[in-house]
Amino acid sequence: MKLKELAISIGESAPYVITMQQKFKLPVDREYPAGYAVLLQKIRYLSLASISQKDINALLTHERKLLILLKADSVTPGLLWFESLCTMKQGTSRLLLSGYDMGSSLNSSTVQPGLDFTRREQELFSGREMGDDVFRAIATYLGVRETILSHLQRKRPILSRALKWVTAISH
Repeated sequence: MKLKELAISIGESAPYVITMQQKFKLPVDREYPAGYAVLLQKIRYLSLASISQKDINALLTHERKLLILLKADSVTPGLLWFESLCTMKQGTSRLLLSGYDMGSSLNSSTVQPGLDFTRREQELFSGREMGDDVFRAIATYLGVRETILSHLQRKRPILSRALKWVTAISH
């Protein structure tokens, strides 16, 4: 879908989408997958719940890094690989923004083996030697995720009351 269609799909204007792309350092392209709209919706929901831009950006960064370590970026290659994976599905084994299914609970000590579907150039040092470790990435991701979920739990009552109030005054 084009930018205008993307904006319509999330109920906003094209300038709003452009602002979100800049604010959250999201990739810009001529065509966007449906998952891009899902990601924008989730970011918007987090923003409405007063989750800071810093925390949302941290979640995006750590989720992308984790998926790269798991080789999920090879499933849908290209600039919008992460956005292509995004779904509204949720559960204990799914990442918060992408909805990517890790295959087991995020708090467990096992991860779904990443199948690399593309050939990659051999690095001089392995990722582990360079400090990249899936379990360390999961732990970092879970720390950011827990901060956000804790904040959402605290905000839930006021958001519920606000929605009731908006519903009452909209009749």
